[in-house]
Amino acid sequence: MEHEVIHETIKLDDIKMENPYLRLGTDVETLEKSIQTVGLISPLIVNQNNVLLAGARRWQALKNLGFDDVQVIRVEKDSLHQELISIDENLVRKSLSTPEMEKQLLRTKEIYRDLADQDEDFKKQLMDKYNMFKSLEEEEVSQENPRKKNEEPIDENDIDQVTSVVFAKEVSEKSGMSENQIKKAMEREQKSSPIIKEARNRGELSVSQTNELIRLKEDEQEALIEHVSDRTVSELRKLVKDVKAQGVDEALRLNEKAPHAREFNELLKLLKKARKITETLSYEHVELSGPIRKDMEKFWDELQGHMNKIMGLSTGASLMGNEGEGEDPYHPEYMNSSPDHSSTETINQ
Repeated sequence: MEHEVIHETIKLDDIKMENPYLRLGTDVETLEKSIQTVGLISPLIVNQNNVLLAGARRWQALKNLGFDDVQVIRVEKDSLHQELISIDENLVRKSLSTPEMEKQLLRTKEIYRDLADQDEDFKKQLMDKYNMFKSLEEEEVSQENPRKKNEEPIDENDIDQVTSVVFAKEVSEKSGMSENQIKKAMEREQKSSPIIKEARNRGELSVSQTNELIRLKEDEQEALIEHVSDRTVSELRKLVKDVKAQGVDEALRLNEKAPHAREFNELLKLLKKARKITETLSYEHVELSGPIRKDMEKFWDELQGHMNKIMGLSTGASLMGNEGEGEDPYHPEYMNSSPDHSSTETINQ
């Protein structure tokens, strides 16, 4: 099937912005400066009805600059080819959020497959491209790619497999993503439940969290959605593993998290770091003096008060369990009461 491509100049106001793939409302200030300096390098692409297929940001910049006429490429193609042009523009420009990109990647693959069924010319092009990619791979030095020796050959009569290979390689070249990244992206779009997709669109789930959740059935994903935000990826991975083995309820029971667990873990890390520093200073017989001592005493008292509260201890109690009895050897008041050492260094700031 031959598709005519026409270059022409039309009125900017005659262009119809009815394409759902257009990226509108983005910042075009830099693009405006470029157009003012060097002109419009890439023409807009419209169909036979003047519907814009690619170039929404260029259209917006030209509109802002007050242009009346614009150069366009008019394509006389069917709806699938037109949709492919619009998606291709977005993937190349990299102006999509991750969930949007994944959705459009999957749609692109579907279009490739539909066109292979409907358009003999497109199918022939797929086979030609597949053979070209295959020849290039065979020319690669096997020592540099030992993994390829073990890859199972695909059935060249299986148009689904041929389409998958060509799609992945072409999109990889255009977008800069690896073929594995493309595969993972489409898996997230295919396997995520509607609620997971909504959470991702709101920015509530990361790619790594989603990769773990999609290992579950959709109803299991949705049952866990309220238990994800406060977990690390490794914790979520364990939870998902337990769900697959024992079900949602039992997995949640086994992986129950205490309130504010993340904050307490962070506090524990800081205390361990403080202990290491104080141990080093103690071994070196360093004594605290000067203005910094007063600051240290103040923060020590405040820290001890807060720690007593969260540890459930009464005022003045020791973390070692002797409530209110004796002196706290770690209080700043006693920090310089150790025996004299000839090598003692004094911190005086």
